[in-house]
Amino acid sequence: MSEKETLITKLERGRAEFAYRCVKNAINTLDDKRKKEYRSYTRKIPQMILSNGLGQTLAFVYAKKEEGNAYDLIYKQLTDYLKSDSTARIKMPENQNELIEWVISLDSYNYRYVTEEVLAFLNWLKKFAEGMIEGEGGEE
Repeated sequence: MSEKETLITKLERGRAEFAYRCVKNAINTLDDKRKKEYRSYTRKIPQMILSNGLGQTLAFVYAKKEEGNAYDLIYKQLTDYLKSDSTARIKMPENQNELIEWVISLDSYNYRYVTEEVLAFLNWLKKFAEGMIEGEGGEE
């Protein structure tokens, strides 16, 4: 296995492990209604990012979040992820508290990179949420 493949495997494993812990946390902290919302939002947010951009999507999530709801948890999890060692090239500074503020201050190169990183993480989050949180009747 080449060094590049090893790095990619390590990054994906880090994303997967972080996402798994996030979904376990959602299962342990949210009530049944909010768990289903969490599962639904992990499916919708990546599409919103692709349609509207990361900044606008984070602004939407920020506007919708209330203490303890699914949007609030996802926003916090994205913040924690971007501050973690699981990210590849850029990390949100520890002294930065507001994700949206940091993202909109990035230059276009880093903004695109962070968008790709968030989408890669959300892909894992969605997979685990779909597998670990029961959906509505008949929902795949």
